[in-house]
Amino acid sequence: MTGGKQEVSRTSLSSYPQRYSVEEADEYEARPSRPSRVQGMMELGEEEYSDEFNSDEEDEDENKNILSKRPKDTAFIQQRIRSYNPIFTPKLTVTIFFAICAIFVLFGGIMISISKKTNEVIIYYQECSSMASTTSYVDIPDQYVESYFYQLKDPTSNTLNAQWKYTVDEDAVDTGNSYSENGTCSIRFTTPYVIKHPLFMSYLLKDYYSNHRRYALSFNEDQLEGVATSIDEVRTSTGIKCAELYKDSETGKQIYPCGLIANAMFNDTFSSTLTNVNNNAENLDFTTTGITWGDNSNRFKKTKLNYSDIAPPPYWKQLYPDGYNETNVPDISTWEHFQNWMDNPALPVFSKLMGKSLTGSLVPGTYQMDIGLNWPVREFHGQKAFYLTHTSSIGGRNNFLGMVYLIGGLICFAAVVIVIIGRLVSGRRNGDKSRLSWNQ
Repeated sequence: MTGGKQEVSRTSLSSYPQRYSVEEADEYEARPSRPSRVQGMMELGEEEYSDEFNSDEEDEDENKNILSKRPKDTAFIQQRIRSYNPIFTPKLTVTIFFAICAIFVLFGGIMISISKKTNEVIIYYQECSSMASTTSYVDIPDQYVESYFYQLKDPTSNTLNAQWKYTVDEDAVDTGNSYSENGTCSIRFTTPYVIKHPLFMSYLLKDYYSNHRRYALSFNEDQLEGVATSIDEVRTSTGIKCAELYKDSETGKQIYPCGLIANAMFNDTFSSTLTNVNNNAENLDFTTTGITWGDNSNRFKKTKLNYSDIAPPPYWKQLYPDGYNETNVPDISTWEHFQNWMDNPALPVFSKLMGKSLTGSLVPGTYQMDIGLNWPVREFHGQKAFYLTHTSSIGGRNNFLGMVYLIGGLICFAAVVIVIIGRLVSGRRNGDKSRLSWNQ
């Protein structure tokens, strides 16, 4: 301490331990000094850097590039188009639901009205071989007859006076099935009113569950498209395959067409003429051409398999008692009954078209239809029927779509009632819509 001031000792840098050895220090001192950043910029050229950072022309170019990337200043792109923002007040809600209700009820009523003007005849004949007489025509029990004629006060009343007669086929092939039907069922019925053309003759099946998974997937698409398949291909193909029925047990040949669907094909035969019993001049002929979807021609092709390598399905024994030969292999590209059957339905009640008449109407009278019995249904407690009808502007007789529209309209009407009651019971005062931002 001297003169009241404290002396601060300073330590020389040389007193700190050295990080480098003498040789390294000499080498470090020998290295050229590193130029500063400013010096480096000056060495690269003062003019260059001044142009890069200070050039007005380049700034303008850069601004132009930025402007070129901007969206166009239009009302659509900049989202300035006027829009409607509805406020769903009770009044607007009631109006919307009531309008939908009116539209649905109107369309539903029109469709039901059109559907109810479609006449039809349905006669179930699965008990013909067991209940009908073999010598004369007898009345068909009422539970097997359904009809609809809109001109009657009670359109569903049975006015057909339907009768049937069974004729045994002595030359029928024995299939080994105790439920087999070998014969012809002749049905007679009387129509009290005209059934307008176009007329459609179909078979109707009930309680036939063709939507079973193994059944629905039991076919081979390559076979249907005419490809020359092998036994292994139809048996082991992925997903859809004929593993359940692909080879004939007697000959070992490939079954064509294979699978459970083709094997179970409906094979009762319907006469192509609906005979007028009292006046043959009024007979009605049906055609079997054009009774399937038009695009089926792209799916079903004539097979390239040789007849000597294939065999018919087991249940086709009546149609092909001696198997296939050079002339009788079915051409599924023109066999429209087969194409209709292969369009597998989803429900256990369905009908398939057998023939149609586009020109002649069915005038009042007594008519006869002869049906060859080959397809038994009693073993699975099913039903089969002769189905005759015509079409309207919305198709056949079916009230389902009209009922759906009516139910939808009633639901909308119920919503109207609920909104009104809610408004009257516990409603609150509406806000001032002019205070909304888009109304300012």
